[in-house]
This record gives sequence, C-alpha cells and structure tokens, in this order.
Amino acid sequence: MHYFNVPGGAAEGAGASARGAPTPSNFPKVDAATQKGRDDVRRTVLTDELATEEKLLDEARAAYANGAPPPTPAEQVAPEKYAERVVKLRQAMTLHEKNIEALKKELAAKH
Repeated sequence: MHYFNVPGGAAEGAGASARGAPTPSNFPKVDAATQKGRDDVRRTVLTDELATEEKLLDEARAAYANGAPPPTPAEQVAPEKYAERVVKLRQAMTLHEKNIEALKKELAAKH
C-alpha cells in the first residue's frame, strides 16, 4: 500500500498489521449452508454473464467481418466514418474477449 499524503511519499507495510490481526470473537459468521447458497448464486450470475459476453462477442465478430464489414451508404461518401466504425468494432471485440477471460478466471478460482 502506498500513501501519497504521508511525508516521504509512501508508508510501506501500513496495511500489514490489519491483515495479521485475529478475527474478533463477536465478528458475524455465516453458516456453511448459507455460504454455499451465496456461492451458488454467485456462480450462476458469473455463468450468465459469461454466456452474455460470449453472445456479444459473436455478434461483434459478425459485425466486424474480419475487418471488412460492408460500408453503409454514408460511409461510402465519408471513408473516415467507415474507418472509425471498423476501429470501434475491433475495440468492442477486444473488450468482450477481455471480459470473457476475466469471467473464466473468476469461475475457475472458485472451484
């Protein structure tokens, strides 16, 4: 952890003592069945998000058409608009790919 409002620019290890502190005896606890239910709901939400992202990626790939989508009539008279749309389509594909990767990591980490 770095604190920039501390003289010297950073206070190293400031969070270390909090991580090593024991859990207070009155700290609320969740029973195993409740936690399993929460984990199941979380897994369902992540799985649904993954399916949505995969669908959006398929749609983005189709629209991108390997970098050569057919130009619209407006883009035929303004090629810079076509180039902008191709860039935006590629960015959308990249975003969905990253989201899918992150969701898969999250799902794998909870197994």
